Amino acid sequence: MTTRTRKQKIKVMGKDYKVAPAVAKTMESLAQALHSHEVALLTWLHKEYTGVKLTKDELETFRSSLRDYCMQIPDSESILKRMKEVDAQIKEDIKNKNKEKDQNKDGKAEGVKE
Repeated sequence: MTTRTRKQKIKVMGKDYKVAPAVAKTMESLAQALHSHEVALLTWLHKEYTGVKLTKDELETFRSSLRDYCMQIPDSESILKRMKEVDAQIKEDIKNKNKEKDQNKDGKAEGVKE
């Protein structure tokens, strides 16, 4: 006689599913890991933006530990490189847009003088 493993009920985005116990355990582990990351980011947000007074050394230590923590994310180096490229492109686009505005203002001003 074989024993049958009972499926466990889990909820994903509000929808109920019946899955094998190993899948349920994996989903629970992933949910806990994600929650830990959320708490870490909220801690950073709290310390950085809510007026918590840190000494210069404490702030430097905190930022260093945050960077070390974030660099554990798979492929983080290439993601950060891409973010820098996007930031540079946005900065260049804004610069070009401002240059166009200035040229348009100059063109209109010259037209008025005539």
